[in-house]
Order: sequence, then structure tokens, then C-alpha cells
Amino acid sequence: MIFLLLCVTAGLVSSQRPKETPDLWAEIRNDSETRITRLDVTTKKYNCHATCQFSIHKELVDYETAKANCANSTWIGFYTPGGRKLLSIHSELENRLATYLFQHAYGTELENPRYEDPTNWAWIGLEKENNTMSRPDNAGKLVWNANDWRWVDGQKLDSSSYANWMTKGEAQVQPDMWQVEDDRQTAARIYRKIRKNHDESGVWDDTFKDKLHPYICKFNVPVHYLIFPEGKTWHEAKADCEARGFYFAKIRNKAENDIFVENAKLVFEEDRHERKFHHQNWIWIGATDLKSQGTFAFYDDEPIKFTIPWAKKQHDNKTTKKQGSQDYAAVSRWGEWDDSYGLDWKRPYACQCNPKGIKMDLEMERINKEWEGLAAKKQKEKEDAEAAKKAIKEERKKKKEERQKVKEERQRKKEERQRKKEENQRKKEEQKDANSKKKEERQRNKEERQRKKEEAQQKNKEEKERKKAEKEAKKEASKAAKAARKAAKAAAKAARKALRGGMELMEKRQWPSRVGGAGRRGERSIEAEKRQWPSYNGRSRGKREIDVEKRQWANYGAQRKAERNLEAEEEDPDIVPPFIPGQQ
Repeated sequence: MIFLLLCVTAGLVSSQRPKETPDLWAEIRNDSETRITRLDVTTKKYNCHATCQFSIHKELVDYETAKANCANSTWIGFYTPGGRKLLSIHSELENRLATYLFQHAYGTELENPRYEDPTNWAWIGLEKENNTMSRPDNAGKLVWNANDWRWVDGQKLDSSSYANWMTKGEAQVQPDMWQVEDDRQTAARIYRKIRKNHDESGVWDDTFKDKLHPYICKFNVPVHYLIFPEGKTWHEAKADCEARGFYFAKIRNKAENDIFVENAKLVFEEDRHERKFHHQNWIWIGATDLKSQGTFAFYDDEPIKFTIPWAKKQHDNKTTKKQGSQDYAAVSRWGEWDDSYGLDWKRPYACQCNPKGIKMDLEMERINKEWEGLAAKKQKEKEDAEAAKKAIKEERKKKKEERQKVKEERQRKKEERQRKKEENQRKKEEQKDANSKKKEERQRNKEERQRKKEEAQQKNKEEKERKKAEKEAKKEASKAAKAARKAAKAAAKAARKALRGGMELMEKRQWPSRVGGAGRRGERSIEAEKRQWPSYNGRSRGKREIDVEKRQWANYGAQRKAERNLEAEEEDPDIVPPFIPGQQ
């Protein structure tokens, strides 16, 4: 398994000597013991124990081998990519932490006398580089010149440097540069035993480099973040960190975020994936908003107190039915944060060695101050921009509303015009319908009048034709009657003539002597009648003559029948003239 430790330049280590009180050291010791014990699950199988700053290796080796092992190996159950060196000690705190680690590995009590058991001592990275050929002739027990000694990290000892050489009473008794033949004591080691009733840490002693002892390495930079590149879900990552004796990573300020980014570059050999949100570009950390949507905090409810460098348009807290909501924080290889789906997304993840975070130094404080100032400025600019945007939006909204009102007014007027137009159209249609109905009514009336006229004309025509026919009939009847009358007149004339002839004949028979006189009498009677009734026509005269004849011939039935027939003929011209006796 490949992992990476993100290292920092500070930690619990400080160059200043802390206030030496039993309570303070007891607290530090207990805290150190807890951390070492947690990490034992990872380091113990490699025959070592470690903190976030030191590691002790129980393999017994000489000084040069110990120095080489520390320098050439980065694996102690987890990687220390910043490298290690044999322990250099520059403060009481570092000396005590090394002593606590040593005692955790072997216990506080010695099983054999001080100098007989190699596990009573552990190599540290201090060696003599000057005046190493021989012991001064006039030297006593102590052979000590600070300028002769140098730590493997390159720092020299001087009068102001921290040192914890073995003492006897109040007097320093080491280093003594003891010499056996050509071999001299030029390397330092630390003692595991702490004297009872003395508030002190392991003392130093110089010894021969070929001695065999355990050795303590110091990380060139204290381990804080450990990044594991294999993909896991957020919950799997948290569980794995705890199973290894670490803590799920927390980033508490911008300086830590920058340290995270700089050291994260060491975990991936290849460049970042060209797709920004590719899983290999993002690393899970122990932050979530599960308990308060939209407000991210660390998994143990510790609040995040600095301005988070969110990626552009993040965090957006998207939600899907399949993946739920984006409740888990990931940090990109370039330092931006994102809220992500953590239930099934598998990504690299970061653990943390020291749960308390990195101790601030002046540089980190400066970085954080600049970041927060810049963040505040950006926030103000953002708020100003949002306010300006809001004002512009409100102005646009206002103008839009005004335009909308104008548009609505135009629409209303248009609708009003349309309504009026439709009303006028409706009225026109109604008028048209009414006119059409009137026209149809007039047409019907006209047609009715025409029909009646035609009927009347037809009736008049028929009436005229009837009357004409009647007139023709009457005319014909009149002609017939006239002809009949004429015939009747002729018949009557003939009858009268015959009658006169008969009468004359009778008179002649009765009064033969009066024939001539009678004729003259008759003529005289006719002339008298004409003078009496000058207006009478022949018909009237004939009638008078007939009346005379009737008076004269009262018993003559044929004459009377002729009269009746004559009267009937006047009423009905179609009557056939009566038969007159003696008329052929």
C-alpha cells in the first residue's frame, strides 16, 4: 500500500523550554503515551514505535548503521516522505518526548546495570567532529567543548544550545571522550532511566560508535497529514484512519490548507487529471454538513472557524435520489474544497497524526491573517457586487415591471380595441344579420307580393279569360238570341202576317162586303197607333198588335202560347223559337 505523509514545519516541538512543572510534564507524557499507543497498531509489527515526530527502532545496531537506517528508510508502517535523520534534540520538550518514546518501547525500569544492557541506551544524532584524535593530556574526567560537537541535522552546539549531558550532583561528567587503544568515544546516546524524585528526562553520554543500541529517528518535518491514494468512500476512509491509529484529517486554517496542498503533490507521480472533478483530483477530509445542512463542521462536531476556500460555484449541495445529497467535504490537489456525494464515490483520503493540529508559528499566523483579510475583502467585494447586482437586478426588475405595465396597458388597450372591434364586428354581424333578415323578409314579402300579384294576375287573367269567355259566350248567346229574336220576329211577323191573313180571310168570310173597308180600317188603326205611341218600335207595335189580337182572339190558345214563348226567349236567347201553327 502506498501512502503519503503531509508534513509540517512545526508541531508540538518548540525551541523554547516550557515551564517545568510536574503537572505540565505529566499531561505531555500522558498525551504522548496515548498517541504512541494508537500508532502501535501500525508500527509495532515493524519492530518500532512512533509518534508524529519521532520513531524508535528496537533493532540493535552501531551508530553509523543507525544513522544510515534513519536517512535511507521512510517506511515505519507509514511513509515519512520528508525523510528522517538520527535524532537531533534542540529543547527539553524534544528530549522528554524522545525519553517517553524510549520508555514506551522498553519500560521505565532497567533489568540490568546501566552499562551492561544495550537497551538501556539509544543512539541519538550527535557526534564529535573536532578534536577526535586523542584526549587532551591535561583533561580530567570531562572533555567538553561545545564547538567540537554537531548534530546530524547540521546544527552545531554552542554555549546557548540545549544539552542534557550526564551529571553527578551538580557537576557535568559527560562527555569524557574515553579512549580504548585507538578507539575513542565520539558518538552520543540517550539514557532510558529517569532518576526517582527528579523532574528530568533522559541524560546523554558519549560512547564508542561500534556499540549496539536501539536508535531514535526524527522526522525532518513532523508528520501531520497522511494521504492514502487508494479510493474509498468517505465513511470507509474515516474508519481506515482510525484503524491505523490516526484521525480523519482536519484542516483548521489557511496555513494548514497550504501545507496540505504542497505536500499532497508528493503523493501523485502523475499530473492532475484534466477533468477537474475527476476522483483522483480530490481527497476526502473529515468535514461534513450531515448535522446541519449547508454548514460544514468536522466529523466530531468541531466547528470550522476559518474561511473555507470553496471551488467556484461550490458548495452547491446537490441532491439525487440515487446518491443522496452532497454532505461530505473533499479537498483538491490544488487546495479548493468541494461538497460531494460520499456514500459511493471512492476517492483518495487524508488521515491526521496529531489531533490537535499544527502549532502556529509567525509565518502561519501571517498566512492566515492575509488569507482572512483577503477573504474578508473578497467577501465585501462579493457583497458589494451582490448589492450592486441586486440593485441592478431591482432596477431591471423595476424597469421590467414598468415595461410589463406598459405592455399590459398596451395589451389592455389592444384587448379593448379588439373588444370594441369584436363588439363592432358583432354589431355589424348583428346588423348584417338583421339586414339580411330584413332583406330576406323583404324578399319573402316581395316574393309573396309577387306570388300574390302573379296569383292575382293569374286570377285576373283567369277572371278576364272567364269574363271574356262569358262575354264571348254572352256575345255568342246575344248573337244567338238576336238571331233567335230576329227569327222570332220573323216568325212573329210571319205569324202576324199569317194571322192578319187569316183574319182578313175570316173577315172576308164573315163580311165579304166589308173586305175593302176592313182593309182600310186596319191601316187607319195602325197609323193611329203610331201617332199615339211614336216611340214604340216594331216590337212594341207588334206587341200592341198582339194585345189587340189577344183581346180579339181571347180563346185562341196558340196565340197565347206564342206570347209566352216570346217572353221566355227574351230572358234566355238560347230557347228555340216556339212552334207557330201554320208556319212551315
